[in-house]
Amino acid sequence: MSAEANARTVWIGLPAYNEEATIPALFPRFKDVFADSPANYRIVLYNDGCTDRTVERAHEWQGRLNVEIIGKPVNHGLGEGLRCLIEHVATHGAAPDVMFIMDCDDTHHPRQFAPMLAALDHGADVVIASRYRAGASTAGVAPHRQFLSLGAATLFKLLHWCHGVRDYTCGFRGYRVALLQQARARYGARLIEERGFACMVELLLKLNRIGAKMAEIPLELRYDLKQSASKMDVGGNTTRLLRKLVTWRVRGFK
Repeated sequence: MSAEANARTVWIGLPAYNEEATIPALFPRFKDVFADSPANYRIVLYNDGCTDRTVERAHEWQGRLNVEIIGKPVNHGLGEGLRCLIEHVATHGAAPDVMFIMDCDDTHHPRQFAPMLAALDHGADVVIASRYRAGASTAGVAPHRQFLSLGAATLFKLLHWCHGVRDYTCGFRGYRVALLQQARARYGARLIEERGFACMVELLLKLNRIGAKMAEIPLELRYDLKQSASKMDVGGNTTRLLRKLVTWRVRGFK
């Protein structure tokens, strides 16, 4: 790893809504991953109006990990959480820094940071942990959901082709902070306008529009470790997203 890479800060953004049960499992994984790492890191948990003890559980780790908590007392959805996390890091981070966004439900493992950082160091601006790359593994996801995701991914490619991307919706991604700062300057408050699940695709397409280089690594998805109940209406979210894809195809982005 270069001296420049050692000097950068690795930001980990965690959109969280009622993840009290998963904090005690996920945060020790961060401690293990960064124990022998020379990289600076900061964990930013976005409190999306949690009504359980998620925030208290995160506070308990502030003496052992570099954790800060931002957010709002009312639930506004994934899109607002993603927007606030990006705004926070784009404001407080430096251009050489890297930002990871991952689910806070312990289905994504931070050991995948290393291959994602390697992809960024080899020239990618965005790296996605993809379900559709050789070597990917999925545990605990029902077959019908896997089939639905694969069909949607095929349609995404047909409507909005992004070079190097097969998985348009996975929430486990790494970004160069310089790219996020560029995107904020280009789109301002319109960088993320979608409230729900579609925000992940919206952000990807807008970054693609400004010329971001994208890469993927195989995802290790452990849905069998998820302790909190799923908060996603899969069918409804997919239907709304497909409508958005058609709208974006016809109207484009301003």
